[in-house]
Amino acid sequence: MKKPSRSLALAGLVLCFGFTAQAQDDQAMMKQIEHDNQAALDAIALYPTDTRKDILEASKYPEIVVRLNAMQKQSRDLFTEMLAPYSHEEQEKIWNLTRYPALISELAYDHRKSEAEIADILVRYPEDIHRTAQEEAIVNYTLLVQIDRSNADYLANLDRTLQSYPRVTGSAYRDLIKQPDVLSTLYDNMQMTVVLGDIYKTDPQYALYETDSLNQVLTAQNAQAAQDWQQSLNSNPQAQAEYSQAAEEYAQENGYSQEEYTAPVSPDVANYTTYPYNWWFGYPTWYTTPCWDPYPFWYDWGFYYGPGHHAVYFGMPSYHFMNWYFYNPDHCRRYPEFGNHCYGYYSNHRDGRYSNSVSRGVNDWRRRNKDVVTKDWDTDRTGRAQRFKEYGQLETERASYNHSHPDHPMERKAYLEQNQSRYPHTTAVAVVNTHATNRPNERSLPQQQAPAARPHATIPASYYKNAEQSTPTGSRGSEQNRNSSTEQPRVNPQPGNSGNGHTPAPVQSHTNPPARPISNQTRDAQQYHQSTWQEAQPQQHYSPPARSEPASRPAPANSGGGGHKK
Repeated sequence: MKKPSRSLALAGLVLCFGFTAQAQDDQAMMKQIEHDNQAALDAIALYPTDTRKDILEASKYPEIVVRLNAMQKQSRDLFTEMLAPYSHEEQEKIWNLTRYPALISELAYDHRKSEAEIADILVRYPEDIHRTAQEEAIVNYTLLVQIDRSNADYLANLDRTLQSYPRVTGSAYRDLIKQPDVLSTLYDNMQMTVVLGDIYKTDPQYALYETDSLNQVLTAQNAQAAQDWQQSLNSNPQAQAEYSQAAEEYAQENGYSQEEYTAPVSPDVANYTTYPYNWWFGYPTWYTTPCWDPYPFWYDWGFYYGPGHHAVYFGMPSYHFMNWYFYNPDHCRRYPEFGNHCYGYYSNHRDGRYSNSVSRGVNDWRRRNKDVVTKDWDTDRTGRAQRFKEYGQLETERASYNHSHPDHPMERKAYLEQNQSRYPHTTAVAVVNTHATNRPNERSLPQQQAPAARPHATIPASYYKNAEQSTPTGSRGSEQNRNSSTEQPRVNPQPGNSGNGHTPAPVQSHTNPPARPISNQTRDAQQYHQSTWQEAQPQQHYSPPARSEPASRPAPANSGGGGHKK
C-alpha cells in the first residue's frame, strides 16, 4: 500500500503545483492585457457588475463575437441598401426609429394604423420619438414591416447561433446585443477578449476579483479627478467663463440651437436615459466615427445649465470635446485661460492621462507640439495663458498664409523665424527646441485627426425646466421608458401580401431592449468610445500608471480550477 500512497502524494503535489503555476500564469496574463489593452480593459472594468459578468462569460467563447460581428456587417449592409432610395432626412428618421424595435413592431403589426391608433401606441414611448413615429407609420408603413421582419429574422439567427452553447452564455450575449458598444470593444480588442476568457474559464473567481478591484480603483480615481476638476474651476472664474463660451460654441457646431444649449435643465439629467442604435442595423452611415448612442451636448461638456444660467458640473469634458478644443488652434487663441487651466490640471494629474480626458487631451497636444512646448510652459505658470494665445495666433495666421501661398507653404519653424516680433514668447523656445523634436527611440505621434461632428440628440421636453420650477420634470419620460420594455411580442404580416388571400407564416417579434439610464459610472466606461477619433491613428503604447492594490486578495481558487459550469 505504500507505493500507491506515494503515487497519490506525488500526484497531489503535481496537482497543487499545477494550480499554483496556473494561478501565476493567470496573474501574469492579466497584467499583460492590462498593459497592452489598457484603455479597453479600463472601459470593461468600469461597466456595472452585471455587465462585467456578461462580458467575462461572453469572452469564454470569443468565436461568437467574431460570428456576431460578421452577421452585423451583413445585416447592416442589407439595411443600408434598403434605405438607399430614401432622402438623407428620411433615412435619419428611420435610423432613429430603429433604436425602438418594439415600437416598430407595434406600428407594423397587422395593419396600417390610424392616427388615433398610433397615438395610443406612443403613450408608452418617450416624447422625443413621437413625431418621427407618427410620420413614418403613415408614410412608410411597408418599410416598417420590412424592418420589423428583418429584426425578427436576425434575432432568430442569433438564437440558432447560441443554441449549442451553455444557457448562461446565451443569456450573456443576448444582454450584450443590447449594448453594442460593449460588443464592439470585445471585437476590436480580440486578443484581450481571448485571454480574458481563458482566465475566466480557468479561474472565474480570480477574473471577477481582478475586474472588481480595477472597477473600484478606476471609479474612485475618476470620482476624485472630477471633484478636483470642479474645485479647480471654482477657483478660476476666468477659465470657467471661457469654458462655458467654448462649450456653447461646441454645441452650436454640432447642430444645437441657442435655445437648446442655454435653457436650464432638470437636475437629474446626469442620469440621462438612452436607447442605443439596433446592433443589427448599425448606426447611421454618415457618422465618421463609431457612435452607438446619441448623447446630448451636455454629456460632452461635463456640465449643464441650471436655473440662472449657472453651470452645474457632474463630470469632466469628454475626449471628443478636448480633441475639439485642441484641434483648432483658434480655440487656444480665443480661450487661452481655459487651455492654461487644462494644462495646470494636467500638471497635477499626469498619472491620470490614460483614463482622464483632460490630462490625456493635454498630454497628446503637448507631444504633437513639442517643438514649441518646452519646460517653460511648466515653470512659467503666470505667462502660460499668453503662450496659449500666441500659439493659437501663430498657427491661425500661418494657416492663413499657407492658404494664400499654396505654392510656397511654410513650416512652423521657418514662419516663426520670419515673424519673431509677433510671437515673443514662442519664437525663442521654438528655435532652441526644434532640433530636439526627433529623439532616438521615441515613438512619434501621428497627425491629430479632425473631430467629427457629433450626432444631434433630440432632447425630450421633460428634461427642460423653467427657473421658477422647484421639482424635476424628467421622471415622466423614465416611467414611459419602463412601460415600453414590458410589451408582449407581436406577429406581423409579410409586407405586400395584404388582401391577396395569402396568410404568411407568423414572425415572432421581440420586445424592446430596455432604456439604459447612463450613470456617471457607465458614462466613464463609454468615454472609451467617445475617444474613437483616435482609431484612425496607430495604437500608442504607454507605460501604465501605478495603481494602488486592495488591502487583501483571495487565495488562488485551487478547487474547481477547470472553471465552473453554470
